[in-house]
Amino acid sequence: MDYSEEQKEVLERHVKNNKITSLPRKLKKKVVLLEVITNDFKDGRCYTEQEVNTILLKWYDDYVILRRYLVDFKFLKREEDGSSYYKV
Repeated sequence: MDYSEEQKEVLERHVKNNKITSLPRKLKKKVVLLEVITNDFKDGRCYTEQEVNTILLKWYDDYVILRRYLVDFKFLKREEDGSSYYKV
């Protein structure tokens, strides 16, 4: 995957061995990291919460916070009943 300079900078600072070591404090950098994570989701595919959790666990042990950020920042859309998620 080709990353922008901004993405490379955030990944170098916050990701080691393909795992997030720390979440960026600055909103802009957090959004950049979430953009990268979103690439693990396919357009047009619905995911169960468990599938989302499995993908996010590869990135960070606290997958719940990542899932919340992805929904809050509108990278993922969640059905009201929590039954499925999809990439926005």
